[in-house]
Amino acid sequence: PTSTPSNSSAASDVYKRQPLKSVLYYLLYNQPRVIKEMLPLAFFFATLAYLILSNKNFEIVALKALGIKIYRILVPMALLAGVVGTITVFWNLNLVPWGISRSTEIRRIEIKKEKKAFHVRYTDIWVKHGDTTCFIHFFDERKQTFRKVRCIWFNEGKIQSVAIASQAQWKEGKWQMLEPTALTIEEGTIKEENLPLLPLPLDITPQSLLEQKKEPWEMTYRELRDYIKAMEEEGYSVPHLKEELYQRIAMAFSPLVLVLLVFPLAVRPPREEGWKGILYSMVALIIYWGINSLFTLLGRSGWLPPPLATLILPLGASGTAIWLLKRKEG
Repeated sequence: PTSTPSNSSAASDVYKRQPLKSVLYYLLYNQPRVIKEMLPLAFFFATLAYLILSNKNFEIVALKALGIKIYRILVPMALLAGVVGTITVFWNLNLVPWGISRSTEIRRIEIKKEKKAFHVRYTDIWVKHGDTTCFIHFFDERKQTFRKVRCIWFNEGKIQSVAIASQAQWKEGKWQMLEPTALTIEEGTIKEENLPLLPLPLDITPQSLLEQKKEPWEMTYRELRDYIKAMEEEGYSVPHLKEELYQRIAMAFSPLVLVLLVFPLAVRPPREEGWKGILYSMVALIIYWGINSLFTLLGRSGWLPPPLATLILPLGASGTAIWLLKRKEG
């Protein structure tokens, strides 16, 4: 499972006296995440319940007596899980993070009454302060610098001047453009000037940017992809971000993996107690999520390449399930 923010502090904010509309929207936007986390378990327990009841009613024994292979029962279940997984890829990549982002914004702005002074989208930041508007392509939180900065100064609704710089730095409590090119409009003519430094009249600090910045689990596929690209262009290694992206895809197909895994474990011989199938399946589920957490940690920390850390468990579990099924058929 992917990392998501704790709901404890959010819940304490919500349960205070707040407008009912805000609370309802907060809960509504959290539902995609709830569905994402519950869907694999729903398939797991539905498959387990069906197989246990089929065993109890000797339906599987009857199918075997007719010469029908038990894997034919698995095919429609696996197809359904695969189709749902394919649809869920879009759900996990875009809808879930969008819902988390919207619920976080509602908690900050409408419930906690925090002031939103700027807008963050993808890797770009839009900041407005008085008559100054700035567009910043990338904020390097480690170096406390802006990359690819463009600022526009207005006078009575008309553009007065424009400044463009490849970098701006937080120094001595204010933002300063480094070696900007300034374009000033005077009486219909444009004057160009290269400056060593240009202070920016912005009332935001690196700390306030970090507080408003989207977390990886709040970014849609495009936002996260662009953020990874921007970080790598700055020379940073970001295996934790790549692992977040790959985990969303792997999570979408976990219902299929769990259906494959539970099938050979839940189907028991007729004279064997049904609780054994339940026990083996539950133990396999716990082991699966435990190993998944371990590989996720290895991928995020860079010990394993993120694609390998994400794929090794689903492929291994599916291969093991097919091997157990062939043994059972034999």
